[in-house]
Amino acid sequence: MPGDYAKAISEFSGAIYLNRKDTGAYTGRGAAYYHQGDYDKAIADFTRAIELDPTVAGVYLNRGDAHYQKKHYGQAIADFTRALELDPRAAGTYLNRGSAHYQKKDYGQAIADFTRAIELDPQAAGTYLNRGLAYAEKEDFDKAIADYTTANSLNPGDAGAYNDRGRAYFLKGDYDKAIADCTKAMDLDPKFAVAYRNRGNAYNKKGAYDKADADFKKAQELGYKWVP
Repeated sequence: MPGDYAKAISEFSGAIYLNRKDTGAYTGRGAAYYHQGDYDKAIADFTRAIELDPTVAGVYLNRGDAHYQKKHYGQAIADFTRALELDPRAAGTYLNRGSAHYQKKDYGQAIADFTRAIELDPQAAGTYLNRGLAYAEKEDFDKAIADYTTANSLNPGDAGAYNDRGRAYFLKGDYDKAIADCTKAMDLDPKFAVAYRNRGNAYNKKGAYDKADADFKKAQELGYKWVP
């Protein structure tokens, strides 16, 4: 709640006023600023906490998350790397660093980090989904499909994983499986505009132009923005 974060900031500021070396207060205030979307102030507080105690992995992780939100992916990677040096079995930190590599289009490094995260936490559906996206960017669609399938088995209610697998099938030229997966995504989320777009593309490739047009129209009704 916004009011709760404002109250937290006030309380942590009071603690800092009383003790300028209170690392916990800087970290707590930084977290509150982060949740308010004030990433610059969050970074400043996390930086001060690190200056006071450079041995806490979680503070580097927090600052890396704030840099990531500001699209400072190189700085985010540096912070995640330092966090991993301090806590090398943190699956979530590998996931975050992999996501930053992905945003920098360094898909090989992203896959390496996602793979390590999976080794540490093999039940995290989202990590398989993210690795699948990276494989898809490298046009390794079989591995992408395998990861999306695992993500589906771990979290069968995730419409996005079905849509992403459908997109991979489409790019492989398997239009029937693409249609099936996009349809499943719509069953789970009837307002999933991109799934309608993707299914429409598959119908179009099969020459089912009326069905394609109906899906494209529905996607547009749901707010899909066509890119020229």
